[in-house]
Amino acid sequence: MLKFNRTSEIANWIKTEIDSGALQPGSKLDEKQLSDRFNVSKTPVREALIQLASRGLVDLKQRRGATVSVLSAEQIVAMFEVMTELEGMSARLAAARMPTDLQARLRDIHSRSESALHNAQLYDAINKELHETIYEGAQNSYLEQSIKETRARLRLYRRYPFQKPGRIQQSYQDHCSIVAAITRGDAMAAAQAMHDHLTTGGRVFADLVAEAARFANTPDKAAG
Repeated sequence: MLKFNRTSEIANWIKTEIDSGALQPGSKLDEKQLSDRFNVSKTPVREALIQLASRGLVDLKQRRGATVSVLSAEQIVAMFEVMTELEGMSARLAAARMPTDLQARLRDIHSRSESALHNAQLYDAINKELHETIYEGAQNSYLEQSIKETRARLRLYRRYPFQKPGRIQQSYQDHCSIVAAITRGDAMAAAQAMHDHLTTGGRVFADLVAEAARFANTPDKAAG
């Protein structure tokens, strides 16, 4: 049981570092450094890396060790297609299921975002809060977990989504449509508005694919 707990602890730490961007795609995961960090033998470290490899977060190769997975352009497009459908489903379910107190919170979050239209970092944080409130309103924990995990992986390839001119304003206008549809209970309009929000002009695809190419050409970095 103790070894299992240590393995889980190591796996969770690595996953958190990957999700936060502290460990970038292509970063090396040194078994010795990880063993020293957690004061364990290499066995639970290897088991943690195998767990993460089974989830697609880590690549394991003979003689080259472990690295944080680098998604190909095809993988990114596939994941984004799935995420777009899941986000649309979340908005549709939220329109049908979100209780009135959560609707009030959603309106408040959206209202606060208007004051952050010229602050990309603040808007990014409020944007995350708004989307996660919609997931909560969908009242489907499996759907919520699936979206969050997919978004976390794709976010590594969109480091500064609101730095480009016009992005925040477009996002805010999209949110106006999404929030209005959800709070009036229009499930189909909410799903369509969310789908349009995520695929506006193909710009999101372009960002993701460009970042994938950048990571693919970045030298490995040791981490541990």
